[in-house]
Amino acid sequence: MKLDSGGDAPLKREHSMSSRRISQTEIARRAGVHVTTVSLALRDSPRLPAATRERIQKLAKDLGYEPDPMLAALVAYKRNARTARHQGLLAWINNHTPPEALYEPAEFREYREGTVLRCAELGYKLEEFHTATTTPAQLSRMLHARNIQGLLFPPQPVGYQNLTLDWENFSSVAFGFRLQHPAFHRACNAQYRSAMLAVETMRAKGYRRIGFVTVEGNERSANGNFSSGYLSAQRHFPRKEHLPPLIFDDTGFGPGSPTRADPGPAFQKKFAAWYEAHRPDAILSHDPSIPLFFKRLKIDFATCGLAVISTTRNAPLLAGIHQNNLTIGRAAVDFLVGMIHRNERGIPETPIEFLVEGIWVDAPSLPGR
Repeated sequence: MKLDSGGDAPLKREHSMSSRRISQTEIARRAGVHVTTVSLALRDSPRLPAATRERIQKLAKDLGYEPDPMLAALVAYKRNARTARHQGLLAWINNHTPPEALYEPAEFREYREGTVLRCAELGYKLEEFHTATTTPAQLSRMLHARNIQGLLFPPQPVGYQNLTLDWENFSSVAFGFRLQHPAFHRACNAQYRSAMLAVETMRAKGYRRIGFVTVEGNERSANGNFSSGYLSAQRHFPRKEHLPPLIFDDTGFGPGSPTRADPGPAFQKKFAAWYEAHRPDAILSHDPSIPLFFKRLKIDFATCGLAVISTTRNAPLLAGIHQNNLTIGRAAVDFLVGMIHRNERGIPETPIEFLVEGIWVDAPSLPGR
């Protein structure tokens, strides 16, 4: 029996043509340009005139071009397998006075260490800029003259929440929550989950009356995430084991205050009264003063265990959460480099927070019950 396929054949050929993957080489042939020009245009690279980018992007859309995910993965693999060649400079913007003050907290030093390591792996060099001796306009011109497109903002000084530069020329990522304006994409520890992990681990070690102590400056710097995690974990315990957190208001003290007074004596007095009133059997702390208060008030770890919300590799006596600060620094660089490759500049319409999980570290300060 003979079948008449005359009506089906053209449809079959049209379907075959429409389903064939369009390559960048074909787009280049039709546009009359080199395939490298097509690649740059599809990545919206500023190296091409806007008119050229728009013309090639429209042609690609009309032809039904779609990126090949397998080919993209192969290109990424080959790129990563090669020894990184120099890609350019990234800026580390230090707003502290003096600049060395930024590195007093060990976790901030680890942010930078992780950042430097990842930059080297990707072929970038990290260069530090200090804002204390330059105006925003001067800094913007300096960065532009050095052809720096990517900016990293480590945690700002307490009370320093605003910054002004020519943002439309830069891709930017901030560490933590201290820089409030502009609101950039942020790299930080999963602080809420870290507090939950700490309380759960302390409970597993036999502690039942667990308190939380911090100061208002630290509370704001963490956007309230640590105290929120602590209070959330506490909801699952019997009411008799609930303790109110101690959040000492240090906003009227220190270098930025009218009196420039040391908050230590007032904080210690407040802590002693809180400790006497609630008699915790363990404390989760987010302030470096608490170990000192234990010593001054003669509180031993057998009587009241102590864990800190941010322990480091150099604090083996204090149990608590290691926030994986090196990984946070590396993740910030990865995100920033991706922004540069995607030509994402300026203040993001919707900021993204990417969080790195912390891990628990045992130490003698929390011997268990």
